Amino acid sequence: MNLVERVDAYGRQHDLWQPGRALVVACSGGPDSLALLDILNRLAPLYRLSLTACYVHHGIRRAADDEVALVRQEALRRHCGFAWQYVDVPALARKEKASEEAVGRRERYRILRETARACGADRIAVAHHADDQAETVLLHLLRGSGLDGLCGMAPRRGDIIRPLLAVTKAELTAYAAQRQLPVCHDETNDSRRYSRNRIRLDLLPQLQQYNPAITADLNRLADIVRADEVFLENAAEALYQQLALPDGAMPALDKKGLLAQPLAMQRRLIRRLWQEGTGSRQDLPFHYVETIRDLAAKGAGKQFQCGRACVYTTRTALCLGPAVPRRRRHR
Repeated sequence: MNLVERVDAYGRQHDLWQPGRALVVACSGGPDSLALLDILNRLAPLYRLSLTACYVHHGIRRAADDEVALVRQEALRRHCGFAWQYVDVPALARKEKASEEAVGRRERYRILRETARACGADRIAVAHHADDQAETVLLHLLRGSGLDGLCGMAPRRGDIIRPLLAVTKAELTAYAAQRQLPVCHDETNDSRRYSRNRIRLDLLPQLQQYNPAITADLNRLADIVRADEVFLENAAEALYQQLALPDGAMPALDKKGLLAQPLAMQRRLIRRLWQEGTGSRQDLPFHYVETIRDLAAKGAGKQFQCGRACVYTTRTALCLGPAVPRRRRHR
């Protein structure tokens, strides 16, 4: 089975695209994204896909000016649509006092989604591959992530699809050479300024000395954990619906029912309560979860102020409401 056939099989296995639909293909001009564009273009007649290549210029590299023209040329050569947009990531990062990595990622997906809406596409294909997956799992592991982090990147999450997730970097490089794709090199990938680059350039090669198959093994770990995570999340959601108390404007859980659950499920239910009240789980650190668990075992009238929310107890419930404004001390 050649590489195009493998990507086709992977796409069908994970329902990555639907026949007769439009796709936006994120394309930077590197070997991975040009290979993605080329492979999807070869599959397009089979599925009647309409492709639009999208280049996001981050305002970091002067070479990106030339890459815009190259990606446009490669898109038009394949009779695909083309779109691009400039965003000054360094200026935004300074203004927001955030990392260029984080701001660049956010802006890239914002522009990709704007492009998708403009051309009527419901999914966006990105060129993450098996080596990227291994790096992601290691990055999350080093940050002390839970199971959700060890899941790595999903083949499909919402409108984002990753058709190359089962393909290695070496295979994509070989494919690009065989197809004589005019690839560009992004010199920022060589900089150890970024944590992901340090993992790719330093940590993974060291780990390969202990386990030459570390990339494949980390990808298998992500697949195993992802399946377990889906099962546990579904179980937690069903249990949350049973234990959620319908009375009152604030989300609440039955304390007795919560504390009767295994430890792992208690933590998931607390995160689910937080999501219900705040709309996000991302800003609930582990030590907050543990503090809230301890709070659930106490009597009525106890509370814990955590960021933009306040968790408090009644006789029978653990409730989550908006943060209580702190009183200013008068001098």
